Amino acid sequence: MLNTPPHTELRELALRLAFEAGAELVARQPGLSIDAAGVETKTSASDPVSAADRASEKLITDGLTAARPGDGLLGEEGASRPSTTGLTWVIDPLDGTVNYLYGRLDWCVSIAVEDGAGALVGVVHQPRTGLTWSAARGAGAVRNDVALGPLRDVALESALVSTGFSYLPEVRAEQADHLRRLLPVVRDVRRGGSAALDLCSVADGTADAYYEHLIQPWDIAAGSLIAREAGAQIITGTALPHGVLAAAPALAAALVELLAPSTPRRSV
Repeated sequence: MLNTPPHTELRELALRLAFEAGAELVARQPGLSIDAAGVETKTSASDPVSAADRASEKLITDGLTAARPGDGLLGEEGASRPSTTGLTWVIDPLDGTVNYLYGRLDWCVSIAVEDGAGALVGVVHQPRTGLTWSAARGAGAVRNDVALGPLRDVALESALVSTGFSYLPEVRAEQADHLRRLLPVVRDVRRGGSAALDLCSVADGTADAYYEHLIQPWDIAAGSLIAREAGAQIITGTALPHGVLAAAPALAAALVELLAPSTPRRSV
């Protein structure tokens, strides 16, 4: 039988590495811009990656390897290692790279550790604001050590909904249809540019719901656990193929009914 460390030990490791990576990113941000040398693109011309993304991921993976060499790794910038312990760390070293390169505040470091049942611990750290969200499965969620939840029970017409868009033009066209049907029936929509922060906004009540189609596992691994532990229902799979939705249960059901009919059936 695998020996899983206590939640507190895993959370403390994730917090320490998120803070260290955040400090590294803050130090690098003044010298970078969307047009800086060394900024490359990935899936499309609007999907940038920088040396800062890679440096942050290396700092985190080096720290995890030193502390827990048998754990698996899955990182946005290519980190990959199979697990011999039953635990795998899922890392987004800089969620919100466009915001970061434009000098905005809304970017973060996201670190989760998963076992066979899903996310066990999740940490999302926003260095420029000093806000940090974290959760352990079955133990609740906090923002800067203040307990989160329960969520407000909000009707669809009163809901503030966060969303995000793909970097692929053809997928954005499909997402525009989702937005066309959503806007007339909710309070308003927000697009922040970081899936991890959007999920945390559901957890702490600064948004009522978050949905996004065609999302990657490192974007949502930590944030989904934090939102769930604060009381959100997390919907993925057949209802929203390759997507995610987080909201209080009644609002989540209403949003799925509204959004699912035109969910794009594309592979990620």
